[in-house]
Amino acid sequence: MLQTVDGTLVGPSSGSYDEVMDHELPPPVQNTSLGELEAFVLSALWEKGQLSTPGVFDEVGVPRGLAYTTILTVLQRLHKKGLVTRKASGKSHVYSPALSREQFSERRGEVLAAAMVELGSAGLSAFLSEADRLDPEFMAQLRTQLKELGS
Repeated sequence: MLQTVDGTLVGPSSGSYDEVMDHELPPPVQNTSLGELEAFVLSALWEKGQLSTPGVFDEVGVPRGLAYTTILTVLQRLHKKGLVTRKASGKSHVYSPALSREQFSERRGEVLAAAMVELGSAGLSAFLSEADRLDPEFMAQLRTQLKELGS
């Protein structure tokens, strides 16, 4: 539970992670980096819209031979990152994506752009060279969009 002193929120009182997180808003999305398993879980949620913990386990865990607790840990990490929301449902939770796939891609693009600016010209050169090697069509699209921005 959350405590207040003179009406000011001072933080959680005693309680489990689940009790505390059920009463707090998820943090703003800042960390868009995903591990492979996090990406599979988030994709399943985008596809289904919402899933209970056992539902995510059936969709992602069972086909990969993973433990239920592994899926639970991944869901908790995604919740801490602000990438999924959850509601209590009996002894479980129902998880939903906090952002659409498109919104996530936009946010990821913003984070990557900031990283590119930080890397400077050497990083930009390496990025452009590697992107051209990996996907020349992507580079053609990038050139077109850059020309449109310059107009």
